[in-house]
Amino acid sequence: MDEKLIPKEASDPSESLLETNLLRNSVVAIETLRSDPDEPDPKPMVEVRELLKLILPVTGTTVLEFLPGFVSILLAGNMGGPNAQHYVDAATISVMLLNVTAQSLGLGLASALDTLCSQAYGAKRIDKIGIYFQTGVVVLSIALIPMLVVNSFAEPILNLLGQHTNVTYLTRDFSRLMLPGLPFLFLYELVRKVMQCQNVVKPLVVIAVIGNLVNLGAGYGLAYHTSMGFNGIAVARSLGNITLTFLLVPYFMWRPHQLRDWWGHGWNIKAAMNYVNLFVRIGCPGMVMMAVEVWAFEILAILAG
Repeated sequence: MDEKLIPKEASDPSESLLETNLLRNSVVAIETLRSDPDEPDPKPMVEVRELLKLILPVTGTTVLEFLPGFVSILLAGNMGGPNAQHYVDAATISVMLLNVTAQSLGLGLASALDTLCSQAYGAKRIDKIGIYFQTGVVVLSIALIPMLVVNSFAEPILNLLGQHTNVTYLTRDFSRLMLPGLPFLFLYELVRKVMQCQNVVKPLVVIAVIGNLVNLGAGYGLAYHTSMGFNGIAVARSLGNITLTFLLVPYFMWRPHQLRDWWGHGWNIKAAMNYVNLFVRIGCPGMVMMAVEVWAFEILAILAG
């Protein structure tokens, strides 16, 4: 061991002893890493493959969470009739309003679990993951209230922004019919974060794909083959989001240990409330980042409409 790394003199003997021990431990750790015969040399392509196994499912799931909005607009664009243009405008504005005032904010807040759950998992405190999840449920439930209010009263808000009255009338009902699925989307997102920190990502992609298929199939059936017409597209959006959460039930029945490991102690709201401030402090920057990205595209489109 290099003796130069160990301080020889210090004004405070206790401080010198502490620094010496820290440096000794650091040097020993470094030498151990260098001399470990069982540690294979890093191979760039192997590392890239491992990263892609995590990155691609996570990216795909995020894309699939926003894809239903585009599907809703496409379905509205193919309805035809004298109000065809109004249908497209109303669906576009409703989807943009939901993204700007609700979905981007909720998913951004949920990003706090990326940090909290990863730390708990790395520290082998799996029980903490369940508490953090419950904290996320509390925070997003509170945040959901103003989101529901804003989207429920979309018509007067859009009238103030100068939108056509026929479009705002259609937007009112369309926006309200999409709201029942929003809590289910947030709950699914929280579970996704919890599973993601444990390197479980592929099943969530499959669930997201099925949710999108439900949205597409139900939207086509309700809009074109029932009396619901245009509003059937919004109902299908809610059904797709509800499907995301309900599909978690058979998955955890199939893999019960993946739920039991972090949910073994059940609900503990009192403990979860202790981390609300921490959750908000960590989640707000993520919320701002996601919101700004979405707002940059959506707000200009709303004003230009």
